[in-house]
Amino acid sequence: MKKQAGTWFGEKVELDGYTFDSKKEAIWYARFVKPSGYEFKVHPKFELIPKIEVVHGLNLRSITYKPDFVIYNEDGSIRHVYDLKNSFTTYAIDIAASLRFKLFGWRYKIPVEVIVPRAKSFRVKVMGTTKKFEPIEKTDFNYTVDELVKEALR
Repeated sequence: MKKQAGTWFGEKVELDGYTFDSKKEAIWYARFVKPSGYEFKVHPKFELIPKIEVVHGLNLRSITYKPDFVIYNEDGSIRHVYDLKNSFTTYAIDIAASLRFKLFGWRYKIPVEVIVPRAKSFRVKVMGTTKKFEPIEKTDFNYTVDELVKEALR
């Protein structure tokens, strides 16, 4: 498969019936998501802005976002929205991704948590905040976004 610009992790990988964007994403799924015990979805599609008719049947396309993973609470509410990246820099998170993260937060009232995988843990950060948000190291999903924010802003 030919690599495209913006494909930082590599080629697509199939595992357990899911198609991951990279080997790193598949490993993260196997190491953290699958054994977590939480319900989850891989690459679910969320509409951020609907299709808009501008003039006489001419439409502007909708804007959608497909996070890498969404983890759910027992009641079906969203616990975490994860997007895996290589780093927290503008090189790894381009302007389009940053804008989608903000639109997702605006529309669904939950932030996207950017993940940088490590061997036995992952670093997590909410991007684009008005206060300085330092990355936090985690080993599981047993935290809430509220707890993450309080920990990061200490």
